[in-house]
Amino acid sequence: MPKEKTTSKAKPKKKSTPKKIVKKVDTKTKEVTKPKKNKIYFGYTQRIVLNVLLIIIMAGALVFSGFKTFYITDNETISYHENSKINYQVHLKENDFYDTPYLNKGMAYIASLIDKINIDFNYMFYSNKTNSIDIYHKAVAKLVIASQNNDKVFYENEYELAGKEVENIVNKYEYDLNESVVIDYDYYNNLANEFKNKYAVATNSYLEVYLQVDEVRNNKSHSLINESKTILTIPLSHREINIGLKESTVDTKNHVTSKAKLAIENEMFIYCDLVLLILLLILIIRLIKKVHLLIHNKSKYDLYVSKLLKSYDRIIVNVKTAPSLNNYNVIKVDSFQELIDVRDNIKEPIQYFIVTEHQKCEFFCINHNDLYIYIVKAVDIEK
Repeated sequence: MPKEKTTSKAKPKKKSTPKKIVKKVDTKTKEVTKPKKNKIYFGYTQRIVLNVLLIIIMAGALVFSGFKTFYITDNETISYHENSKINYQVHLKENDFYDTPYLNKGMAYIASLIDKINIDFNYMFYSNKTNSIDIYHKAVAKLVIASQNNDKVFYENEYELAGKEVENIVNKYEYDLNESVVIDYDYYNNLANEFKNKYAVATNSYLEVYLQVDEVRNNKSHSLINESKTILTIPLSHREINIGLKESTVDTKNHVTSKAKLAIENEMFIYCDLVLLILLLILIIRLIKKVHLLIHNKSKYDLYVSKLLKSYDRIIVNVKTAPSLNNYNVIKVDSFQELIDVRDNIKEPIQYFIVTEHQKCEFFCINHNDLYIYIVKAVDIEK
């Protein structure tokens, strides 16, 4: 009677033979190409672990970037005090009555003798805390021609005496501004008289010369927007001999209280946060998909192996141990169909061995000293 063939175990030899290495030959050039080096592969579970590590790193980067982007302000109160002063000199035309070229502040003046008026503005700003404030200031002369009882304005126009300037005050408790302007009295007085005579209306004309100061403060804890005007009013087009100048100065105390809030410190980091958040969401979605496939055995690898086992169940034998490859001439095949061709030739069953669950398995046929093997890896299937 013929001897029975064994399908699960092969008799080992005393001496181990080297693996059979197949070299490819180019038929045109007759050159022998060396086999490619083995690549480093990551299994399905390893990919899940790597995905989790990337999520942790990405989440940490997002938190760090968030601290750079946002900050929480504290409850704090800033008190500030501002005041202003005006000093002026009325310069006179040549005359037979006054020995001095000008008259000081607070006197009565004869309109026809006024040549020019020198005005000195002084503005002071104090705070109980150091500040970083942008100060905007300008000097303006505003000509107003109104009705005699000031209920209607016929004409007004502004003339810039000192252009708008910006100063940045950093880490200081106070700010001191001095601005000097010169008013050509005859010029503005003639404009008012010309309007009055041309249109034959009773008017009350005057010139408002003012210093406007705007403080804008916007830092981590407080926002401050404050506007103030220091005004000197000069009557125009008066037939009376005596005229008087009126002052409107600033002397106010106020405070700004801020509540704790989340504020943006660096807008550039917002784009970084957005990119990190998108990448983090992508990684989380990929991780959920991989875990779901792993739990339900529905990864591409599991589906592929399951299909082979069902389609060729009659010729596949499940084994719990794999033979030592050192005892055989190992011949790797590129597809399962080639392994079927080998099986049909040698009339031996195909053995199936699980190397790593959901990651790697081997199908092989043994014929004496030759072991034909087809290796299935999850990383290859996922590609």
